[in-house]
Amino acid sequence: MNVRNPNSSGRSSSAIIWIVLAGLAIIAGGFLIATLTPSLLPAQASAQAVEVDELFRFLLTIGGAIFLLVQGVLAFSVVRFRARAGDTSDGPPIHGNTTLEFVWTAIPAVIVLVITIYSYQVWTTTRAPQPNETVAGVVGARFAWTFTYDVAPEDFPADVDIAQLPENVQATLAENGSIQLVSNQFHTYVGQDVRLEMVTEDVIHSFWVPSMRIKQDLLPGRVTEVRFTPIEPGVYRVVCAELCGSGHGDMAGQIVNGNLVGGWVIVHPDEETYRREFLEPETLSVLFPPEDPVELGRQILASGRYPCNTCHTLDDLGWVGTIGPSLNGIGARTQRLDASGHPDMETYLHESIRNPGAYLVPGFGNLMPQFNPEPTQPNYMPEADLEAVVAYLLSQTE
Repeated sequence: MNVRNPNSSGRSSSAIIWIVLAGLAIIAGGFLIATLTPSLLPAQASAQAVEVDELFRFLLTIGGAIFLLVQGVLAFSVVRFRARAGDTSDGPPIHGNTTLEFVWTAIPAVIVLVITIYSYQVWTTTRAPQPNETVAGVVGARFAWTFTYDVAPEDFPADVDIAQLPENVQATLAENGSIQLVSNQFHTYVGQDVRLEMVTEDVIHSFWVPSMRIKQDLLPGRVTEVRFTPIEPGVYRVVCAELCGSGHGDMAGQIVNGNLVGGWVIVHPDEETYRREFLEPETLSVLFPPEDPVELGRQILASGRYPCNTCHTLDDLGWVGTIGPSLNGIGARTQRLDASGHPDMETYLHESIRNPGAYLVPGFGNLMPQFNPEPTQPNYMPEADLEAVVAYLLSQTE
């Protein structure tokens, strides 16, 4: 005759209650981890950042719950099944449990399937083309970012008459009358869908804007792209996330003496402010360039059209690079003529830009890109730009 132990029912009920409470605590802990951890991240500055962070919270909820479950079971086992004082016997010969093995295989499989579907949905949504997106170019080069914008005639300031533009400027207009702006920071405004088409002039770079939650590699011989839609005005740091050489850190956005140096994304609060503070002044500077070649050269270098600022020091433009020789007083350094064999500083500077490896200043290696005279060649620099840049550098005598 079997007699049921009346205490066994109470112990079973108590065990179920504890298991339920532990399960609720684990789930609550997962939600708490998912809620608190993202507060350590940069502020969300794009619509894509919101979607990416929601996915991140979902992963943290699952991962946090599993972490607490594993650590909880581990702690319980250490206490519950510890060897008692004086107990030298072996543990029970447990060799397997088919039901348990099925459960702990099926549950992770379902979790992985859900994560895969959710991640793919976020990936396709954040990369989907938008109907009114603006397109800009990004060039990564050791060691600077360069951003290019095509400005159509309808976006020119209202008082600009194309027929009245200088002949040399009209000759540079595209077939549709547009011009190209170049800057070492990227400007846009809240709500504007953006597509960046990116190329590299040398090695692999990686365009990363933490606040936008976007990151895309730039690969030699390929055009890669990334999309984002700003939702908060501000100034956001760009970082190169791929080690690209000794000046790699200089490609990250920095503030030096109150000036923005390196890569930055500047988001204006609205389109009107964007046009007033960036688009119209930059457009006018291209449509009506200075006649003085010295001023023109300064304007060209200040625009960031060529990646000189991260390698050289030049107080007049606020450059603080240390990878290349300082350009302060370059126009008066006649001692380089004796070493290089050039007849004058104008010829020396011209040759140093077109063929930077022809003569190296002692103590510096040849990291400078070669600026070529043909549009089909990489690092294209028109002869007119070169002459203006040389004229400006010759003016730097102190």
